[in-house]
Amino acid sequence: MNTAKASPLVSRLAAGFTLLLSLALIAMVLLACVNVALRYIWQVSLLWADETLVFGMIVLAFLGTITVSIQNRHLRMELLTRALSGRSAWALRLIELALTAGVLGFTAWYSLAVTQRLWTRGTLSNMAEVPLWLINGAVLVGLTGMALVALAQLAGHLMQGRK
Repeated sequence: MNTAKASPLVSRLAAGFTLLLSLALIAMVLLACVNVALRYIWQVSLLWADETLVFGMIVLAFLGTITVSIQNRHLRMELLTRALSGRSAWALRLIELALTAGVLGFTAWYSLAVTQRLWTRGTLSNMAEVPLWLINGAVLVGLTGMALVALAQLAGHLMQGRK
């Protein structure tokens, strides 16, 4: 398993980003509570709230994956990794990082095309009238960020193997 740590600056940036995403999640919970109270106490509903909350969860999930990747805390199946040691474990990690960067880069490339199309068409969501390129743009940023983290980890892993 890769035990390489992020630099202190990157770790601080990831922590700050995590705090920002946490505050956004708290704001979303408050919006949901306000909408529920309005709906059940005063029979009034914020029509845009549900759609906004769904978009917020998409944005939080994809942007949050960047810090999870930096901290190397994402879910992974380690059955094979734990069974291997030495050069075999090193090679498996190399393959894992290369495939991860490749799949994420490929997916980000297609997400870029979708984001550009949504931007060009000026497509808005139905209720909140949010430009949909913003939401897909967050997906693009998350995928690209994870791919860049995987590439950085791959480079570090290759350097570590040369020692």
